[in-house]
Parts: sequence; C-alpha cells; structure tokens
Amino acid sequence: MLKPAAMQRVAILGLREERPRMIAMLHDLGVVQIEPLSKATSSVLRAEVDNAASKDVSEELLRIKSLMSVLPPEPVNEKRGFGSLAELIDVSRSVNIDKDVASLKQRQDRLTSQLDDLRNRITLVKNLDFIGADLSVLDLESAASFFGTLSEEVYAELRKDLSSLPGVMMQSAGTNPVRTVVVVPNDQLEKFGGTIQSADIRLERVPTMKGTAQEVLSALENESVQKSTELATVNEGLQKISEKYYGVLTILEEQLSIEARLLEIINNIGFTESSFVVEGWAPKEDVPKLQATLSRNSATSILFEIESDDRPPTLMVTPKRLKFFESFTRVLTPPLFDEFDPTLIFALVFPIFFGLMLGDVGYGIVILAIALWIKQRVENPGKKTRMPASLRRFGRSIFQPAQFRKLAMAMIPGAVMGIVFGVLFNAYFGFHLNQYLFAYLKNNAHMSIPGYLVTDGAFLDPLSTYGLKTLLLASGYIGLSFVSLGLVMGMINKYWEHEVRHIFGKFGWLLVAWGISLLGLLVLHDKSIATAVNPSSSPLGLGYIGVAIAGIVLIAYGEGGQALIELPSIVSHILSFTRLTGILLASIGFALVVNSQFDGLAGPLLWAGGARTAAGIGFTIAGIVILIVGQMFNIVLALFEPGIQGARLLFVEYFSKFYHGQGKLFAPFKGKRTYTVSKVEVVEPKPTS
Repeated sequence: MLKPAAMQRVAILGLREERPRMIAMLHDLGVVQIEPLSKATSSVLRAEVDNAASKDVSEELLRIKSLMSVLPPEPVNEKRGFGSLAELIDVSRSVNIDKDVASLKQRQDRLTSQLDDLRNRITLVKNLDFIGADLSVLDLESAASFFGTLSEEVYAELRKDLSSLPGVMMQSAGTNPVRTVVVVPNDQLEKFGGTIQSADIRLERVPTMKGTAQEVLSALENESVQKSTELATVNEGLQKISEKYYGVLTILEEQLSIEARLLEIINNIGFTESSFVVEGWAPKEDVPKLQATLSRNSATSILFEIESDDRPPTLMVTPKRLKFFESFTRVLTPPLFDEFDPTLIFALVFPIFFGLMLGDVGYGIVILAIALWIKQRVENPGKKTRMPASLRRFGRSIFQPAQFRKLAMAMIPGAVMGIVFGVLFNAYFGFHLNQYLFAYLKNNAHMSIPGYLVTDGAFLDPLSTYGLKTLLLASGYIGLSFVSLGLVMGMINKYWEHEVRHIFGKFGWLLVAWGISLLGLLVLHDKSIATAVNPSSSPLGLGYIGVAIAGIVLIAYGEGGQALIELPSIVSHILSFTRLTGILLASIGFALVVNSQFDGLAGPLLWAGGARTAAGIGFTIAGIVILIVGQMFNIVLALFEPGIQGARLLFVEYFSKFYHGQGKLFAPFKGKRTYTVSKVEVVEPKPTS
C-alpha cells in the first residue's frame, strides 16, 4: 500500500515583464498544478487577459492546422526554438501559401468528385451491355429509366408488382443476379416509387447517354484517364508544397498550441502595475527542482512555500509496471491526498484471487492466449482479423481499445496464477492428468515422487473432504486478514486526520471481528457452542466473547450507537471470502458434469473399442458436442466470474474499511515538446549531503 505523494502549495512572485518566461518555465518543467489565487492574494491583485495575443495565436493556429489538414504528411527531422511570441507570429505569417493550397484543394475536391461520378457511370454502362440499341433510347421525355441488380426472387416479385402499372416496360439479362432496366411513364412515377420503397428495392436513374454501351464506355474511360492525370498533377503540386513547408508547419503548430495554453492560464495569475503572482500545488520532492530551475532562469522571481487549508490534489505513486491497474481502482473516486492508495494491493492480490477461483490449467492457457491476443491486436491495429464485424462492433460499444488492453494486461497474471493453481488441483479442462506425468517421472526418470501424487495427481484436491475443508478454512483466514488489514489502515487514516474517536471505533470493529472469528473456530473445533462458551470447560470461549463485547463498547463510543446496526456485516464480510472456494468448486463441478457426460456417451466407442454402429457413432458425436459446448460455456464463466468476484471482494469487503475517495487527481500544467526547443533550462538540484 502506498500513500499519494506529499504536496506543497507554492507561489511564484516576479516582475511583470518576466511573466511570459516564467509561465513557459512552469509549462516545460511540468511539476506545478496552477490554481486560482487564494482569497487573501486575489483581494490585492487584479486579473488580466491578453486579448490581442490570444486572438493572434488562435487565428494563426487555426490557419496552420487547416493547411496541415490539406497537405500530405512528411517526416519532420528538425527542431526549432522561438525567442518570443512576436517572433513566432512573424514566422507563422511568413508562411504565405494559403492561396496556392486553397486553389489546389478546390481542384482536388472537384476532380475527386468527377472521378467518383465517372466510376459510377462506367459501372452502370458495363451493366447495360445487354441493351443492343443506342442508349439514348432510354432518355425519353415522357418516361424515366431505372437500372438495378436484383436476385431472382426479388426480380420476380418486382415484375409481378409492376404488371399492374400501365405503360411500364422491363428488359433484363442474367439469372442470379438479374440485371434489369425499368422504363416508367411520368404519370406512373409516384406509384412506381411507392412500390419499390415498400419492397425495399434500390434502383438508380439512368442518365442521358448517346451511343452504344461500348461507345459510351470507351468515352467514359478516356475521360476518367484524363481526370486522373489532372488529379495526379494537383496531388504532385500539393506534395511539392508539403515537402517544402510541412516541417515548419508542424513546428509552428506545436509552438502555437503551447502558446495558446500559456495564454489560457493568465486567468489564474494576479497582477499589479509591476509584478505578477501565480499559485499552485507541486509535489514536495519536486520543489527543490522547481526552485533551482527558477533561480537559473530568473534573477528576480521568488518561490514561496505557503501554508494552505485547501485540500491538495492527489498524485498517484503506483509503480510504472502496475500503472494500468489504476483503471480498476479508479472505478472509485481517487484517494484523498492523505489516505492510502489501494492500487498496489489490488495489483498484487487480484491476480491471486482470480487464479484461485479459476484453478484450471486448460482454462488458464485459453484465457492467457485471449489476453495476449487482445494486447497484440490493440498494440498493432493494422493487422487483419477474422473476428466477425458484428462482434468487433459489440466489443467497441463496451470498451475503448485502450481499456481492452488494460483488461488484458490484468488478465495475464491472473491466468498465469490459474495455471499454477490448476497444477496444484490437477485440473486440465476438468480432466486429471498429473498422475500420468508423476507415474512416468517415477518409473522412467527414477524421481522420488510421493505415492499420493502418483495415485491422485493433486497436491490438494478441492473435491476431497480434506481439500474442501482446507480451502474453506484458508478462505476464512484470508477474509479475516483482509478485513483486519482494512481496519488497521482505517485507523491509520483516522490518525492522520486527527479523528481520535473514530480510531477507537475502527479498533472496536477489529476486536469484534477477531472475537467472533476465534469463537467460531472454537465452536468448529469442539462441535458444540455450549461447550465453547462454558467457562469451566473452555475459558478461552468466555475470553473471546469478552473481546467481542469490548469491541462493541468501543464502536458505540467511537461511531455512535447507530453503528451497532452494522454488526452482522463484519461477519458477512469475512465469510464472503469463502466465495474464493465456492467459485472454484462451481467451475470444477460443471467441468466434471460435462466431462462425465462426454465420457458416458463417447467413451464406449473412443476408449473401450465399442462396435461402430450407427447408434454408437451418434452417441459419440453427441458427447463431443456436449464436451465442446460445455467447455466453451465454462470458459466464458471463467473469464468473467473470477474477475467480477475478485474485484468485489477487494472493493466491498476490504476497501470499505479505510477508503473514502473524493480526491482530485494532480493535473500539472505541462505539454509535450517534439519539434520545438524550450527557452527554459531545467536544472536538477544538487543532492544534499
């Protein structure tokens, strides 16, 4: 468990003329979350907005982005810095290619539209090759002509529907599909439109054309070649402009975007006639770096560490390799700045819970393969996939690709743990295989293998009396441990918050949890509650009851009498962890039923060498179908149930004992520089001896 990083409220005071440089420094350093000025400070300062600069930057940024959207991208291999905002605006305005780019873009759009129309007409004319006469016969003043490609059934139905319309003529070719031309008199167009609309048939209007199909096709293809040549010339012109200007446009776009963010932050800065003040939050460990960088880049600006009653933002300190688990714990609101962040414990414990409830080598390998495939697909989206489009659309409606990747990353260690537990439980899609391996190692490799492993193959069989008792007892101990850990962390949080009475309340819950749990274990051992609570035969039982009663008193003192209503919940939270065993048994039991049905139906033919009768083959096929469908269903359950239940145990039974949330994540004022050079020299502080 980790606490969020300690934060420090800071203020920077400097001369007004240094404000642009100092704001740029804060942006490039990226360690300060700039906040509105405190009431005490804002009462003696005034706000100011540089409207002229904001307008210039916004206009140039919009213009540069518009140019870049038209020009084909080119690789950028240079970086550039700008001494001032005025220099940036001057360089941006010097790129005077707007008219040339706009003219080429208009020609490109016009030619692209014309080529699309030509392609459609070429396709239409190719389909009209069965019309032997000049195509101008379809251009009538008194009638309109339509073309469509239909299946035999749809064509027959359309022909039947149109037979009632006087004057309608149809000519067709082909069988399946049928190419058909329909000539409709003008006075029947309304009825014709209603007919094809109700039948959900799409027909296209035949345009005016002169000449045979072959002659028209030749003319259209020649025109298409001419337009394609013109379009290639236009694209070449845009390419030449891009080769010359795309690099500088990219640099300008990045720097203008940064300047726009710098100008936006002015609203949070206070001014006098000669000075400025900016306030914000910074991680305490970065304050020396901020001070050193400020000193290097300004001779007059001063950094102050100030006291504040405002709630600091929360900066998570989860190890980088486990950062993706923050997406799961962020289902809750972020932790407060002074409470434990549960992400690390979730990252370490969730895979174990998932693997324990999975507990099968086969299912673990399948889920591991699925998770690795999802991760690969998201990281390399360009590769083709055979997954049905409907399934892809359904997946995208649930999660974004980045969320699928994080889900897959969390499943990978859980699947590995499932494989480990599967070996311990001797479960391979519900089948038992360890005993064959151990027998082979003992007989052929002469390894010393315990006899029970050669016989049963399981280090711990969940379906045996001993295995079930062991797993249930272990689940209970896990529950007691996590509930206790949560209460201890809650006590520490209350200590940091200086809420002493609530510390007694949390300690009371801890006493109740242990008192009832120990009494329950004593009852299980003695098999009689009367014996367990009899002072003469079991003084420990009376002591455990005393511990629970002391806890109740402390709860009433620390949290009030109404909190005693929740007493049954502490027991239910501990017992809730037995679902770790319950989910495992459900999966094993379902696999056992499916495998038994398969063995009963297909076994006589596959294993016992039964006669190949029609009935025997039918039973075998039925058994294989039951095996495949049943195992697929169990895999689907294994994908979701352990994940949902494992997360629930941590969220409800564990986090609820100490976690409040309602924090606000630390959002430093910063941006990424790729093609521009900062004017600020970032300085690392010298280590203190």
